[in-house]
Amino acid sequence: MMKRVSNKVCFVGKGIENNFNTLPLYQKLTLLFLSLFLLLSICPVKVLITTDYKTNDYIKSWQIRNRESFTIEYTHSVQLTPVSETYIINGNDIILVESYFQSYGAGLPSTTPYEFEITDKGFRIYDINEVMENLIYGTGTERANHKLIINDNEYEFLEFTKPRISVEFNVKKIMLISYIVREVLR
Repeated sequence: MMKRVSNKVCFVGKGIENNFNTLPLYQKLTLLFLSLFLLLSICPVKVLITTDYKTNDYIKSWQIRNRESFTIEYTHSVQLTPVSETYIINGNDIILVESYFQSYGAGLPSTTPYEFEITDKGFRIYDINEVMENLIYGTGTERANHKLIINDNEYEFLEFTKPRISVEFNVKKIMLISYIVREVLR
């Protein structure tokens, strides 16, 4: 009579966990760091992104959160007075919430269906809450002095783009690694 032999092989202590446990501490930390970096780098982040309106070429982006606001300030081309427009982010929408200007004139409102008040800064239109389908600013020369104020920082348009470029603003989600490569490592 033949003996019955089992095909089962004992793998206890011979798996990947055993190999990991034999690694030196610095290699374990390196693997942990690389795993975390890989995981974080593929996570999407929300950014306010600027592109050239005509060519759709990437210009610059800033990380932004939902309900966060940013402001565009510039000098009006005809009146030569400051104009300030504040936007808020809601999902992927950019919503105009208020506008300040110092004088009436060409291209500036003389009437409005929105709330209106006179302040020490000039005229304020607020509670606008209008979704901006295409938020585009034509970057002027030094006279227009377009500025973006976001996350308590001020950026002159001419620092990140050339004069006479139509700059389009959008909200997008991009991979963290893409944001790091484009903005942090520049």
